[in-house]
Order: sequence, then C-alpha cells, then structure tokens
Amino acid sequence: MTVMTIRPVAAGLVAVLLAVTLTGVVATPARAAPLGAVTIGQASGTVTDAPMFTTATTSAPCPAGFGANALIRIGRPEGPFTNLAKPLAAGGYDRAPVTFRPDRSFATALGGRPADGEWLVVVECFSPDAGRITERFVTPVTVTGTAWRLGSPPAGASGSAPGRPGDGAAPTTSTAASTATSTGAPGPGSGPDGERTRTAAERRAGPGGVPIEFLAGGLVLLIALATGGVMARRRRAGSAGGRS
Repeated sequence: MTVMTIRPVAAGLVAVLLAVTLTGVVATPARAAPLGAVTIGQASGTVTDAPMFTTATTSAPCPAGFGANALIRIGRPEGPFTNLAKPLAAGGYDRAPVTFRPDRSFATALGGRPADGEWLVVVECFSPDAGRITERFVTPVTVTGTAWRLGSPPAGASGSAPGRPGDGAAPTTSTAASTATSTGAPGPGSGPDGERTRTAAERRAGPGGVPIEFLAGGLVLLIALATGGVMARRRRAGSAGGRS
C-alpha cells in the first residue's frame, strides 16, 4: 500500500471517530429540570402512616396546556414512580397550584417497605393531546428504617440496605395491577388513563427496539468508510495514470 493510499484511509478513520464521538454527545439525554416543588403538609412520618401525609400542593400551576390531569407519585430519583392518590381529572390544573389529598401509605403505594435513602415525591401534569410533560414538580424525602423525613440524605450517606424484603425495588407487574384495580389509580409508569407511559429509552428506540443513536452512528460510520474507500481508489487510479 502506498503513502497516497494510506492517507485517504487514515482520513476516513479520523472522520469515523469524530462522527461517532459527536453522535454520542448529541444522543446523551439531559436530566429534565423540575417545574418546582411539592409542599407537603408535614415534615416527617412513618412509611406505614395512612395516608403518608394529608395534603400536598405544587409551588405553581401545571404548565399551560398540561392541566387536563395531574398525579402525585413517589419513587426513587431514577424511577419508576407509583401513585400516592387517585388521579385528578377535573381539568384546569394549569390555572392554579394543584392540591392533592393522598389516600394510602408509602409502603402501600410501593407494595412493600421502602429501602433507606432518597426518594422523590413528584407531581406530573398531562395534556389530552401530548400526554405527560417531561418535567415534574419534585420534593425529596429520606427514609431511615421505618421513618421518613423531608429533604435529601446527608452527602455520602448509603442509598439502601440490600438483601431485605421490600428493599425498594420496583413493584412487580402483578403488584402494580392489583394496586390499580383496588384504588382506581394507574400503577407506576402509567398515564392518567391507566396506559403505561413509555420510558425515555423506549421513546428513543428505532426499528426493532434499537436505540436511534446507535442507528445514526452506524449510518455515519458506513458513509465515512464508503467515502474513504472512494478517495483511496481515485488516488490509486491517478497514480497509475501518471506512471503510464
């Protein structure tokens, strides 16, 4: 292989590496910023108190156009979230702060005792056309043993205690289904009508469930390799013509 051939191939490989790097940067989703906070009617309690707290109010109305339904839920910071009260469906929740009156305990909502560490009380807002808005109203609570309190754990605190029943894992499908049936509220990861809300990964999935960023990266890779091959062939043809 001549020096003239190596250079186009090297240039093609550099283009591939750059394209794949840029694709990865663009495809990385940013964590959605909260819409505001949820003001809870008490500062602490136990995981078996029913309800977990008597009232909760958002710090602002739902965003304009997303006031058809509203849900109050609890879950780990990475999700999933499960209902603490029946969905609100009267509408108009984008005109004033939204108040909820939970009807179950923390443990009942999860189907088991929550693990120690940080949990989030969230409020979700829905549009009849666009579904749930990505952002939520968020307030953290910390669980220690059978008690919870408002606020995040101290820096460096352990997130959970593994190996115990009800250690904060996501409720099973059967648990979520039974909760929805008995309370009339959709289970975790579901919309206001009980339909499961797709995760961010599912929304980014392309044909066959392959993430769109991988498909885009593969396409860019193929184009870069093809371009490098064409350049190499042209250089070889030019060199051969110059020697004839």
